[in-house]
Amino acid sequence: MSNLILKRDPTSVPGHPSLEETAAFADTLHAGQTDKAGEPYIGHLIRVSRHLVQLFPHATPVERHAAWLHDALEDTPVTAAELRGRGYAPEVIEIVEAVTKDPDNGETYAERIETLAARGPRGALRVKIADLTDNVDTARLATLSEAKAASLGKRYTQARERLLAALDAPLGALASDDDPNEFPMPLLLQLPAVEH
Repeated sequence: MSNLILKRDPTSVPGHPSLEETAAFADTLHAGQTDKAGEPYIGHLIRVSRHLVQLFPHATPVERHAAWLHDALEDTPVTAAELRGRGYAPEVIEIVEAVTKDPDNGETYAERIETLAARGPRGALRVKIADLTDNVDTARLATLSEAKAASLGKRYTQARERLLAALDAPLGALASDDDPNEFPMPLLLQLPAVEH
């Protein structure tokens, strides 16, 4: 019989920003930026955060923080070291780094998605799926030219389907410490009976 184990939430430690602080920080980081439709970028982050909890009701606090910060390393001057300095858990930073394009590795978009599907932490797949869900929203795509909408819609839909398949595959994505079904601390103990 396996024991139920409780997992420590790395975002609940003293000094870690709250979700509200993370949302405000993301808003500051992306201030003045717009999405492909010309709307304030914060709207994308709000929707990605909402998609994450709608698609994955058991999304961890780590994943929720990472959803707000998922474009920070790629689209703003902030670095992973600065996120660490602000008190973010290594697990949050790991997800943000996993979904961030590395301009030096030369991978195509499809190759990056394949790498994420094969080797990314499950939390990173969930955050990227939430991101892609927003990117394929027909209302957002309708604001683009027909050719651009068709191209991006196809690219993002294929990526989303690949990542969803990886989540369903037994070994498709790394089951890291962000998996809510894995808990490292025992909650129930089996002790031998003691006579009093």
